[in-house]
Amino acid sequence: MRIAFDGTTLTPGRTGVGYYTEHLLQHLAREVEATGDELVVVSNQPIETEQPLPPHVRVHDGHRFPIRIGWMQLRAARALASLAPDVAHFTNGMVPAGSEVSTVVTIHDMSLRLYPHCHPVRRLLLNRPLMHVALRRASAIVTVSHSTRRDLLRLHGLSPDRVSVVHEAASPAFRPIRDGVRLGTMRAKYGLPDRFMLYVGTIEPRKNLGRLIDAFAIARQAGIPHDLVCVGPYGWSSRDLTGRIAQLGLSRHVHFTGYVPFDDLPVIYNLGEFFVFPSLYEGFGLPVVEAMASGTPVLTANTSSLTEIAGDGAHTVDPTDTDALADAIRRLATDEPLRRDLAERGWRRSRAFSWTQTAKDMLAVYQRAAGKTVTVPARSAPAESADRAVAVKSASSGRWS
Repeated sequence: MRIAFDGTTLTPGRTGVGYYTEHLLQHLAREVEATGDELVVVSNQPIETEQPLPPHVRVHDGHRFPIRIGWMQLRAARALASLAPDVAHFTNGMVPAGSEVSTVVTIHDMSLRLYPHCHPVRRLLLNRPLMHVALRRASAIVTVSHSTRRDLLRLHGLSPDRVSVVHEAASPAFRPIRDGVRLGTMRAKYGLPDRFMLYVGTIEPRKNLGRLIDAFAIARQAGIPHDLVCVGPYGWSSRDLTGRIAQLGLSRHVHFTGYVPFDDLPVIYNLGEFFVFPSLYEGFGLPVVEAMASGTPVLTANTSSLTEIAGDGAHTVDPTDTDALADAIRRLATDEPLRRDLAERGWRRSRAFSWTQTAKDMLAVYQRAAGKTVTVPARSAPAESADRAVAVKSASSGRWS
């Protein structure tokens, strides 16, 4: 089977979908080496990966176009026609116009429909129609959680057998880190305080940071000593937070790092005393799994996919209830036994997600779309057991013990 794989998000400075695409590509490369399938990357421009691709993965360098959406509509079909793949996978919610190749499309979330006020008008005008086209044309549709699959089926009335669930996973780089020198070097690099709660993700309205900052202010007034560190690029309507932070007198206690390279993220997760992710809506919630895999206690929202993904490995709260969020922050900041329990349960929960399994499940979807006889997986994350206890951090130092 020849597989064409969408590499358009493999660009510098990438975040969620770009990391999803790279990790899936690297693990698919391992699987096809064993199965004898052929994997070819197609993109509108040269791709950039954190790790070199193995030699058996080919990158098609023809039919380039500077703008991704323009390439998808004007050039991608020609690129596919020249390759004649059995199936093509597009990882970011759109498919080429005019292509007769069997296609698989990943739909990461339904926020454009469910939370339109959390997106700029330009994104709504461009991406929503393109997603509708993708849902109509794709041979198979992949969602990254059962929650997103339910939303998709409810909102679009699709045949359930067209939609498979294939979970994401955290990179193996996310793990408990005990190297004091490495931790200290990273703390100094970003000027991080001694004790802090951590948020990782794009700074944008859907992530609910305005309410997080209000809750943090209440928790500070209740006496917690922690700062708040927000790691991630500035997105749409993010600058409005600055005035609110100043108004609350938190300018010295809320830190924004901006975009952080992937290699630095595992260490930063380890430096946080606990992780907070009160997003209003997620299709998967990868930062939650990354934090759990790092052995960092997690506080997250009880909405959308987040309860599915976190399972019993996180403390959950209504993200629209500022007082409840503040109380949960105060509890995690002051209750070390609770943090230790969440750290261990979260680490065990994170083991249920594996990029190796994701790649195997995705190959099964490709086979179905290409007309092979195979059962499409719609699996839930297994309650996988672990044979070792996770290291947990002491409240005073943030180091692993």
